[in-house]
Amino acid sequence: AELMEPPKTQAMEPTTTHPKFSAADEAKFFAKAGLAPALAGGIESLVCNRAEAQRFYGIPKLAAIETQLNWNAVARACGPGFVANASRNFVMSATSFVATPTLYQRYFPQEKKSQSSLFWFGLAVNIFGGNVVAITQQALWGRSLDYGAVGGGRNISYGAVVREGLKAEGAAAFFTLPKWFSRVMMNAPIQGTVPWFYNEILPFGEPAAMRAASWLY
Repeated sequence: AELMEPPKTQAMEPTTTHPKFSAADEAKFFAKAGLAPALAGGIESLVCNRAEAQRFYGIPKLAAIETQLNWNAVARACGPGFVANASRNFVMSATSFVATPTLYQRYFPQEKKSQSSLFWFGLAVNIFGGNVVAITQQALWGRSLDYGAVGGGRNISYGAVVREGLKAEGAAAFFTLPKWFSRVMMNAPIQGTVPWFYNEILPFGEPAAMRAASWLY
């Protein structure tokens, strides 16, 4: 599979210890690497954030907040705390589909690449990278909804939410080990193994899927 191969420039230049990329190549890569998880995170939040807010507030309370703020159809569809929710989803999508594959292919020692090392590398990046950041965004989301419910409903100011949280609880407002641990237990077994699954398990079904597709068309 592609992740197990050396980086293309390194394969072409065996004597080079680190792959070299032009500035234009790097710019294109980072643009695509940022856009893909941003779109994925935004779409996921558009689908789920309102439902999550309904569970947080209860359907009647969310409806009352929306009415007081006179939200339009777009705002209602996105739901309160959309930015924090999308930020969390962006972080996790970028961790699984951009950071882990890129770091593994480009910088993991070639002689140590294997199914096992990809599995554990993906879990490590998820646990100690993605979820460390995502738990802060999850906390920001919850605090934002608390902020937005004051007085029967008010527009969320993320800057104010962060300042009030830090003033009241310090860094613990957005990150604690118990919160991180509980999120890791919920998220890491599935999302942390996505790169391994896509690279090592999913290809087993590719021939059958391609045959079915060719038969349909």
